[in-house]
Amino acid sequence: MNYYLDFDYTLFDTYAFREELYKILEKNGLDRSYLKLTPELAENGQKLLNVRKVFKSIAKSKNIKIENFIEPLEKLYSNGQKFVYTDTIEFLKYLKSQKHKLHLMTWGEKEFQKEKLIASKLYNYFDEIIYAEKLKYTLEGIDYENGIFIDDSIRDLKGLYNRNAKNLFRIKRPNGKNSNKTLDIKEILEFNSLKELQEYLKGS
Repeated sequence: MNYYLDFDYTLFDTYAFREELYKILEKNGLDRSYLKLTPELAENGQKLLNVRKVFKSIAKSKNIKIENFIEPLEKLYSNGQKFVYTDTIEFLKYLKSQKHKLHLMTWGEKEFQKEKLIASKLYNYFDEIIYAEKLKYTLEGIDYENGIFIDDSIRDLKGLYNRNAKNLFRIKRPNGKNSNKTLDIKEILEFNSLKELQEYLKGS
C-alpha cells in the first residue's frame, strides 16, 4: 500500500521547534509577532513561510547582525532529531517492515520544509518526498482513492475526504496545532499518537 504521511505535528514536534525559533527572536530583543509561522495560504494574504528569509529580512530592517539569527538557526537544525516524536521512527520502521511504500507529503514553503526534514534525519525512510506548496488535496498524480493518508490537519483531512480518499487517519498530538479542533467526519479515525495507530494497524 501507499502511505502518505504528514510531517509537521505528525512526525515532527513543530510546536517545540517553533518555540526555539521564538527564542532566537527574543534574544535579539524582538517579540513573537515578527515571525508568523502558520499562514493559511492566500486566505489572509500571506505567503508561505521561509524562516531563513524572514530572519534575513528582520536583520536588515532592524540593523541587527545576520549572524545573530543564522548561527542559532543552524545550531537548531544540527539538533533537529530531538524534535522527532518518540514514536515516529518505530512507526516508520513498522510500515517499512510490512513492505508498504512511504510518501512524505508536507505542505509549506519547499526550502523551509526541506531544511526541517533534513534536520530530522527522517529523509531515508521515504520512497518519495512531496513538497506541496498547493493544498494537498489539489495535487495531480496521486491515487487519492487507494492511498492511506495520515495527517493532523482538519483542513487537509476534509479536503482529502472530499477527493474520495477512503483511508484517512487523524493524529491528535497533545501540543498539535489542530488538537483542540473537532473533526466531524466519523469515517476518519482519530489517534493521539502514532503508537496508538500502529497498534490499531497491527490488529486490523
